[in-house]
Amino acid sequence: KDWISRYQEFGNKGLFPIQKNKNYNAEFKLKVLKTIKNKSLSLSKACLLFNISSSAIIRRWQIRYIEEGLTGLKPKTKGRPNVMNFKRKQRKTDKPLTREEALLLENEALRCELEYLKKLQALIQIEEKAKGLKS
Repeated sequence: KDWISRYQEFGNKGLFPIQKNKNYNAEFKLKVLKTIKNKSLSLSKACLLFNISSSAIIRRWQIRYIEEGLTGLKPKTKGRPNVMNFKRKQRKTDKPLTREEALLLENEALRCELEYLKKLQALIQIEEKAKGLKS
């Protein structure tokens, strides 16, 4: 059905496949939506007029425009986000640590080491039990 109307509109060129995954800017999307509203066009006629591959694309634009306004028509970034901005707290190096602060840091480090050793010991025991059951 679509290819017939494309042939009638564009001739032999209408039979060639339309570029898929094409990105349209927000201005173009708004122009299409306003033309549909002003001229009372159907979605399929608008597809022919603006050479858009599917009426579902325009329908999606309409829904986003109703829900989010003009910002909904702006292209969204695809793919993985860029590297996170992970910044550690920087200690003030101007002042040396007081004795109490140094002891607190050492205490925290020792607690972490103790927790690590406990978990390591538990894993070793689990592996030994698993080896004993297999034998």
